[in-house]
Amino acid sequence: MIHDLTTFAALKQRMRFLQSRQKVLAENVANADTPGYKPKDIAQIGVDPATRGSDASRRMGVQRYGQVAGLMVTSPMHISQNAKGAGTEDRGASFETRPSGNAVNLEDEMLKVSQNQIDFQTAANLYQRGLATLKTAIGRRA
Repeated sequence: MIHDLTTFAALKQRMRFLQSRQKVLAENVANADTPGYKPKDIAQIGVDPATRGSDASRRMGVQRYGQVAGLMVTSPMHISQNAKGAGTEDRGASFETRPSGNAVNLEDEMLKVSQNQIDFQTAANLYQRGLATLKTAIGRRA
């Protein structure tokens, strides 16, 4: 029943994305001293109105230097993999590579972790308030 409501489904999807992103960011922080380690991030691909509700709108990819891994062109009508668009981020100018080859900027990663936690808490609060509103609407007290 609750899975059929779009708002709840979107909030659950957002929380799953943020949970996955937290794992990737934690790996970056944990490998801050690992020689040759390149930081990763997860990009949430923008939802196109034509594909809303389809599996295509739920895809995520792991980023490395602004390129989303795992996408492939199956038709000549597709956008080139080299094209920049929603969900990509040019990380080349935002960090320095140390002599060991490690490119993790700990301050940037910690800022991302903090923002990710805030975003997750916001989504969880919205979900909880939506449930309380739904319970009130069906006659139960929250």
